[in-house]
Amino acid sequence: MKKLVAAVAVSGLLVAGGASVAAAAGPGQGGRGHGAIRAAGQTAASTIGISPEELRSQIQSGKTVAQIATEHGVDPNAVVNAIVAALTQEIDQKAAAGSIDANRAAQAKQKLPDVANRFVNETKPRRDYRIRKDATQAAAKEIGVSTSDLKHARKNGKSIAQVAKDHDKSVDDVVNAIVKAATADVDQAVKDGKLDSQKADQIKKNLPDRAKQLVNREPRQPSTSTPGTQ
Repeated sequence: MKKLVAAVAVSGLLVAGGASVAAAAGPGQGGRGHGAIRAAGQTAASTIGISPEELRSQIQSGKTVAQIATEHGVDPNAVVNAIVAALTQEIDQKAAAGSIDANRAAQAKQKLPDVANRFVNETKPRRDYRIRKDATQAAAKEIGVSTSDLKHARKNGKSIAQVAKDHDKSVDDVVNAIVKAATADVDQAVKDGKLDSQKADQIKKNLPDRAKQLVNREPRQPSTSTPGTQ
Protein backbone atom coordinates (compact mmCIF):
# COMPACT_ATOMS: atom_id res chain seq x y z
CA MET A 1 0.00 0.00 0.00
CA LYS A 2 3.00 2.35 0.21
CA LYS A 3 2.52 3.42 -3.41
CA LEU A 4 -0.99 4.70 -2.85
CA VAL A 5 0.10 8.32 -2.76
CA ALA A 6 2.41 8.13 -5.75
CA ALA A 7 -0.39 6.63 -7.76
CA VAL A 8 -2.36 9.86 -7.47
CA ALA A 9 0.38 11.64 -9.39
CA VAL A 10 1.73 9.05 -11.80
CA SER A 11 0.31 6.17 -13.71
CA GLY A 12 1.02 2.68 -12.39
CA LEU A 13 0.67 -0.90 -13.39
CA LEU A 14 -2.72 -2.49 -13.16
CA VAL A 15 -1.45 -5.72 -11.68
CA ALA A 16 1.06 -6.46 -8.96
CA GLY A 17 2.77 -9.19 -10.96
CA GLY A 18 3.58 -6.86 -13.81
CA ALA A 19 6.91 -5.56 -12.54
CA SER A 20 8.33 -9.06 -12.29
CA VAL A 21 7.21 -9.87 -15.81
CA ALA A 22 8.85 -6.73 -17.18
CA ALA A 23 12.08 -7.44 -15.34
CA ALA A 24 12.23 -10.99 -16.58
CA ALA A 25 11.68 -9.92 -20.17
CA GLY A 26 14.92 -8.02 -20.10
CA PRO A 27 15.95 -4.39 -20.03
CA GLY A 28 14.06 -1.89 -22.07
CA GLN A 29 13.66 1.77 -22.70
CA GLY A 30 10.51 3.82 -22.93
CA GLY A 31 7.50 1.50 -22.97
CA ARG A 32 9.24 -1.80 -23.62
CA GLY A 33 8.79 -3.03 -20.05
CA HIS A 34 5.11 -2.27 -20.31
CA GLY A 35 5.15 -4.17 -23.60
CA ALA A 36 6.27 -7.29 -21.76
CA ILE A 37 3.47 -6.85 -19.23
CA ARG A 38 0.98 -6.31 -22.02
CA ALA A 39 2.24 -9.41 -23.81
CA ALA A 40 1.82 -11.47 -20.65
CA GLY A 41 -1.71 -10.20 -20.15
CA GLN A 42 -2.69 -10.71 -23.77
CA THR A 43 -1.23 -14.22 -23.78
CA ALA A 44 -3.05 -15.10 -20.56
CA ALA A 45 -6.34 -13.78 -21.92
CA SER A 46 -5.92 -15.61 -25.24
CA THR A 47 -5.07 -18.88 -23.51
CA ILE A 48 -8.08 -18.58 -21.21
CA GLY A 49 -10.33 -17.61 -24.11
CA ILE A 50 -11.37 -14.13 -23.02
CA SER A 51 -10.47 -10.59 -24.06
CA PRO A 52 -7.63 -8.68 -22.34
CA GLU A 53 -10.25 -6.16 -21.19
CA GLU A 54 -12.28 -8.89 -19.50
CA LEU A 55 -9.14 -10.28 -17.87
CA ARG A 56 -8.27 -6.85 -16.45
CA SER A 57 -11.82 -6.36 -15.24
CA GLN A 58 -11.87 -9.66 -13.40
CA ILE A 59 -8.46 -9.00 -11.86
CA GLN A 60 -9.76 -5.66 -10.62
CA SER A 61 -12.69 -7.50 -9.04
CA GLY A 62 -10.20 -9.39 -6.88
CA LYS A 63 -9.48 -12.58 -8.78
CA THR A 64 -6.09 -14.04 -9.66
CA VAL A 65 -5.35 -15.09 -13.22
CA ALA A 66 -5.32 -18.69 -12.00
CA GLN A 67 -8.83 -18.37 -10.59
CA ILE A 68 -10.08 -16.81 -13.82
CA ALA A 69 -8.50 -19.63 -15.84
CA THR A 70 -10.01 -22.32 -13.62
CA GLU A 71 -13.48 -20.76 -13.96
CA HIS A 72 -13.12 -21.07 -17.73
CA GLY A 73 -11.97 -24.68 -17.57
CA VAL A 74 -8.35 -23.88 -18.35
CA ASP A 75 -5.42 -25.29 -16.39
CA PRO A 76 -3.49 -22.38 -14.80
CA ASN A 77 -0.27 -24.21 -15.65
CA ALA A 78 -1.19 -23.95 -19.32
CA VAL A 79 -1.42 -20.17 -18.88
CA VAL A 80 1.99 -20.11 -17.17
CA ASN A 81 3.53 -22.12 -20.00
CA ALA A 82 1.96 -19.89 -22.64
CA ILE A 83 3.34 -16.76 -20.98
CA VAL A 84 6.79 -18.31 -20.71
CA ALA A 85 6.69 -19.19 -24.41
CA ALA A 86 5.53 -15.71 -25.44
CA LEU A 87 8.12 -13.87 -23.36
CA THR A 88 10.86 -16.28 -24.42
CA GLN A 89 10.10 -15.33 -28.01
CA GLU A 90 10.23 -11.64 -27.08
CA ILE A 91 13.60 -12.05 -25.38
CA ASP A 92 14.96 -13.99 -28.35
CA GLN A 93 13.83 -11.20 -30.67
CA LYS A 94 15.58 -8.59 -28.53
CA ALA A 95 18.74 -10.68 -28.51
CA ALA A 96 18.61 -11.09 -32.29
CA ALA A 97 18.13 -7.34 -32.69
CA GLY A 98 21.09 -6.65 -30.42
CA SER A 99 18.97 -4.97 -27.73
CA ILE A 100 20.37 -7.33 -25.11
CA ASP A 101 23.39 -9.60 -25.14
CA ALA A 102 23.20 -13.39 -25.09
CA ASN A 103 24.17 -13.72 -21.42
CA ARG A 104 21.51 -11.26 -20.32
CA ALA A 105 18.95 -13.03 -22.48
CA ALA A 106 19.83 -16.39 -20.95
CA GLN A 107 19.52 -14.98 -17.43
CA ALA A 108 16.16 -13.42 -18.25
CA LYS A 109 14.78 -16.64 -19.72
CA GLN A 110 15.93 -18.59 -16.67
CA LYS A 111 13.70 -16.40 -14.49
CA LEU A 112 10.63 -16.66 -16.70
CA PRO A 113 8.98 -19.77 -15.20
CA ASP A 114 9.05 -18.29 -11.70
CA VAL A 115 7.78 -14.84 -12.64
CA ALA A 116 5.11 -16.24 -14.97
CA ASN A 117 3.93 -18.45 -12.12
CA ARG A 118 3.75 -15.41 -9.85
CA PHE A 119 1.87 -13.44 -12.50
CA VAL A 120 -0.73 -16.17 -12.83
CA ASN A 121 -1.09 -17.14 -9.18
CA GLU A 122 -0.33 -13.96 -7.24
CA THR A 123 -1.62 -11.11 -9.38
CA LYS A 124 -3.90 -8.92 -7.31
CA PRO A 125 -5.82 -5.75 -8.10
CA ARG A 126 -3.96 -2.61 -7.11
CA ARG A 127 -5.81 0.03 -5.23
CA ASP A 128 -3.67 2.72 -6.85
CA TYR A 129 -5.64 2.14 -10.06
CA ARG A 130 -8.84 2.90 -8.16
CA ILE A 131 -7.31 6.09 -6.77
CA ARG A 132 -6.06 7.27 -10.15
CA LYS A 133 -9.43 6.54 -11.72
CA ASP A 134 -11.30 8.38 -8.97
CA ALA A 135 -8.88 11.32 -9.14
CA THR A 136 -9.49 11.71 -12.87
CA GLN A 137 -13.23 11.46 -12.40
CA ALA A 138 -13.16 14.03 -9.60
CA ALA A 139 -11.13 16.46 -11.72
CA ALA A 140 -13.44 16.07 -14.70
CA LYS A 141 -16.54 16.59 -12.58
CA GLU A 142 -15.13 19.73 -10.96
CA ILE A 143 -14.16 21.17 -14.36
CA GLY A 144 -17.51 20.25 -15.86
CA VAL A 145 -16.32 17.92 -18.62
CA SER A 146 -16.59 14.20 -19.17
CA THR A 147 -13.79 11.91 -18.07
CA SER A 148 -13.20 10.91 -21.69
CA ASP A 149 -12.93 14.57 -22.74
CA LEU A 150 -10.39 15.23 -19.99
CA LYS A 151 -8.34 12.20 -21.01
CA HIS A 152 -8.49 13.32 -24.65
CA ALA A 153 -7.24 16.79 -23.73
CA ARG A 154 -4.35 15.27 -21.82
CA LYS A 155 -3.47 13.06 -24.76
CA ASN A 156 -3.27 16.25 -26.80
CA GLY A 157 -0.69 17.67 -24.41
CA LYS A 158 -2.75 19.72 -21.96
CA SER A 159 -2.37 19.56 -18.21
CA ILE A 160 -5.46 19.27 -16.04
CA ALA A 161 -4.77 22.84 -14.88
CA GLN A 162 -4.87 24.05 -18.49
CA VAL A 163 -8.16 22.27 -19.10
CA ALA A 164 -9.59 23.86 -15.95
CA LYS A 165 -8.51 27.32 -17.09
CA ASP A 166 -10.00 26.69 -20.53
CA HIS A 167 -13.33 26.19 -18.78
CA ASP A 168 -12.87 29.13 -16.37
CA LYS A 169 -12.58 26.81 -13.40
CA SER A 170 -10.38 27.28 -10.34
CA VAL A 171 -7.29 25.10 -10.38
CA ASP A 172 -7.31 25.08 -6.58
CA ASP A 173 -10.88 23.77 -6.59
CA VAL A 174 -9.81 20.93 -8.89
CA VAL A 175 -6.91 20.07 -6.58
CA ASN A 176 -9.25 20.05 -3.59
CA ALA A 177 -11.71 17.79 -5.40
CA ILE A 178 -8.94 15.29 -6.15
CA VAL A 179 -7.74 15.38 -2.55
CA LYS A 180 -11.28 14.74 -1.36
CA ALA A 181 -11.72 11.75 -3.68
CA ALA A 182 -8.32 10.28 -2.79
CA THR A 183 -8.99 10.79 0.91
CA ALA A 184 -12.23 8.83 0.58
CA ASP A 185 -10.33 5.97 -1.09
CA VAL A 186 -7.70 5.93 1.66
CA ASP A 187 -10.38 5.96 4.36
CA GLN A 188 -12.13 3.07 2.61
CA ALA A 189 -8.85 1.12 2.57
CA VAL A 190 -8.61 1.60 6.34
CA LYS A 191 -12.21 0.50 6.76
CA ASP A 192 -11.56 -2.61 4.66
CA GLY A 193 -8.52 -3.48 6.79
CA LYS A 194 -6.11 -3.01 3.88
CA LEU A 195 -4.32 -0.03 5.42
CA ASP A 196 -3.53 0.88 9.02
CA SER A 197 -4.64 4.25 10.35
CA GLN A 198 -1.11 5.53 10.97
CA LYS A 199 -0.07 4.90 7.37
CA ALA A 200 -3.35 6.40 6.18
CA ASP A 201 -2.61 9.60 8.09
CA GLN A 202 0.80 9.85 6.44
CA ILE A 203 -0.71 9.30 3.02
CA LYS A 204 -3.42 11.90 3.53
CA LYS A 205 -0.86 14.43 4.75
CA ASN A 206 0.92 14.21 1.38
CA LEU A 207 -2.18 14.20 -0.78
CA PRO A 208 -2.39 17.99 -1.40
CA ASP A 209 1.14 18.11 -2.84
CA ARG A 210 0.55 14.99 -4.93
CA ALA A 211 -2.72 16.35 -6.27
CA LYS A 212 -1.04 19.64 -7.25
CA GLN A 213 1.63 17.67 -9.13
CA LEU A 214 -1.06 15.72 -10.97
CA VAL A 215 -3.04 18.81 -11.91
CA ASN A 216 -0.08 20.90 -13.08
CA ARG A 217 2.01 18.22 -14.76
CA GLU A 218 1.98 18.45 -18.55
CA PRO A 219 1.61 15.07 -20.26
CA ARG A 220 4.64 13.70 -22.05
CA GLN A 221 4.40 14.36 -25.75
CA PRO A 222 4.46 11.35 -28.11
CA SER A 223 7.84 10.73 -29.66
CA THR A 224 8.24 11.98 -33.23
CA SER A 225 11.43 10.02 -33.81
CA THR A 226 11.67 7.44 -36.53
CA PRO A 227 10.87 3.91 -35.28
CA GLY A 228 14.02 2.11 -34.24
CA THR A 229 15.88 5.32 -33.36
CA GLN A 230 16.51 6.81 -29.95
